[in-house]
Amino acid sequence: MELERRGIPCIVIATSKFEALARELGEFKGFSPRVVSVEHPLGGVNHEQVVVRARRALESILAIVE
Repeated sequence: MELERRGIPCIVIATSKFEALARELGEFKGFSPRVVSVEHPLGGVNHEQVVVRARRALESILAIVE
């Protein structure tokens, strides 16, 4: 978020549990962050499930930057 404050466009990637916190923190710092949420939790999840979640997140990230 510090980079965004300095004018460098960023995307915050957070698990669904922390998505609201990421948005609130950005707004507190004076901007509306672009947030991509992935299913929570990531810990204890097998590799294949993490890959599926990452691919879904990538689709959202590409939609933001295009």
